Amino acid sequence: MRLSFYLIACLLFVSLLSSGQSNLQQGISLYQSKRLDEATKLFRVIEKNSADYGSALYYLGRIAYDKKEYDDAVDYFKVATERSPTNGEYFNWLGDAYSGVGSESGIFTQMSVGPKALRAWEKAAQLNPKIINARVSLVDSYVVAPEFMGGGESKAKAMAKEVLPLLDESIKSNPENFLHQYWYGKITALTGINMERGETFLLSYLEHTPTKEEPSHAGANMRLGQIREKQGNKAEAKRYYEAALKLDSKLEGAQKGLERVSK
Repeated sequence: MRLSFYLIACLLFVSLLSSGQSNLQQGISLYQSKRLDEATKLFRVIEKNSADYGSALYYLGRIAYDKKEYDDAVDYFKVATERSPTNGEYFNWLGDAYSGVGSESGIFTQMSVGPKALRAWEKAAQLNPKIINARVSLVDSYVVAPEFMGGGESKAKAMAKEVLPLLDESIKSNPENFLHQYWYGKITALTGINMERGETFLLSYLEHTPTKEEPSHAGANMRLGQIREKQGNKAEAKRYYEAALKLDSKLEGAQKGLERVSK
């Protein structure tokens, strides 16, 4: 009798584990198919004591992020990083979620979440040096953030020198990785490092039709304007800024750039 009870208990335990694994895998498949509400239901039934719980939270964070529910995304990613403190990808998305919160908030909230985003991206880069997008985000943030908030030009240039070789390697292995071409050009435009190569990649990007997830041609033209401005060619910079604004009249970086080179 005891043996039968033990066998039944073991079978139930194995069944629960299999169910948890199945829910995770099915949820991931649904997420990849953009069936977000169905995926959410499956991720939410995964128990806290399951080995899959951290992964479920990560994907719930991704779903919240995709829906632009950035506060919820932060909550999910924070717990995911606590469950898996060595997973650099989780910290990278936590930084992106904090950045999302800041993008839709006032100056005081931005000052609060900005350093948190930086710390999350820095942790991601520390845990996994090959997470390129965390390093690209850091360059962008270091350029914008003042030193007392963890930013600064010297930090931006140091990080650029680390990430540009990684992007070069990626582009050589896959010449049609247009997102990495854009990132290379963006970093050179922000830091003034390897600008000629950055310009080449941005011009290549303009020959490519971006997907919804990729930066726009307006952004690429703005980056080319920034490169030309750094090179002291105001006429060319003005031409690129104007081209950017024809595509996106509200592009703030292009507006400010055009004002600078028109003086």
